[in-house]
Amino acid sequence: MPPYASGVISVRHIRLTDNSVYLLDAGGERMLIDTGPDYRGSREELAAAIDGPLPSLVIATHGHLDHAGLGRWWQSRGIAVAIHEEDRHYAAGHQLDDAEMAALEGYIRECGAPPAIQSEALNALAARRAWARAAAESGGYRPAGRDGRWPSALRYESFVPHRLLAGERTEVAPGVFALACPGHTPGNMVVSVPSEGWLFSGDQLLPEITPIPAIQRYPAHSGADWRFPSLPRFLDSLRKVRALDAGRCFPGHGEPFEDVTAVIDANLLQAAQRTSRVEEALRASGAASPWALAEAIYPRAVRRRFWQIISTIQGHLDVLEEQGCATSSGGRWQVR
Repeated sequence: MPPYASGVISVRHIRLTDNSVYLLDAGGERMLIDTGPDYRGSREELAAAIDGPLPSLVIATHGHLDHAGLGRWWQSRGIAVAIHEEDRHYAAGHQLDDAEMAALEGYIRECGAPPAIQSEALNALAARRAWARAAAESGGYRPAGRDGRWPSALRYESFVPHRLLAGERTEVAPGVFALACPGHTPGNMVVSVPSEGWLFSGDQLLPEITPIPAIQRYPAHSGADWRFPSLPRFLDSLRKVRALDAGRCFPGHGEPFEDVTAVIDANLLQAAQRTSRVEEALRASGAASPWALAEAIYPRAVRRRFWQIISTIQGHLDVLEEQGCATSSGGRWQVR
């Protein structure tokens, strides 16, 4: 695809099957937004797509394997890789470690699900951990998953980022800023070029889907405050991105688009409607566990899509709690 260009700034969109990465030239600096996923053939595709000099910096918008999976490969080529400090545990290979597994297992046992559902969820969690470990430790490429998003299963070799970004706003090249947008992950970021009205959104804003922030822990927290309030922070970050008034968005999946504010507003409206639905169900029940609410709102899907739906319910309960509309005690929630 030909580059988008304005004056001395240009960006080239590189498709890597389900992912999009972007080669940005600005102020004499060349950088890549996201490392690209590490599937069979992705390195060759990237090398062929980048004409001219290699980037001097690769910025991972967040630590998930499809956005930071080639970090180590770029570093082996002498290229600096940056990630937000709150996501460095992903790069270090500390995904679903013993502390996080214990926290998630505890959540399953306390969410109100019946024993058979708990057993299924625990088994799925163990499989997810085995998958993450295989991605980190496999010496070769395993067969592709059922969804067919990539030609093989993804790999994720651990690496130590050359640059850990911190704070709300960091100028990474002349006129190019990395902005902290926690929610999707604790260290999630977007990249903004204000002079052009360009936004590189990673998974913060996608053209046809609203990412569901997961139940996840703070990188260094344990005990009662282990859980990161993903959805409230994700919505805060959406509002922050809206204030940028970007005219074009370059998302981490899908094609660039221009109706940025409209897409943000649609996401915010959808979230508000879902929060209201959870509040109505909670008000009708008097007091309920996350599982009871999930079963009331999504009765046909909750068992088949346990983690997706329980994360959604928990996220909206967190929103209601921060709004002062709900409170919890002993694993049960009620409206104030």
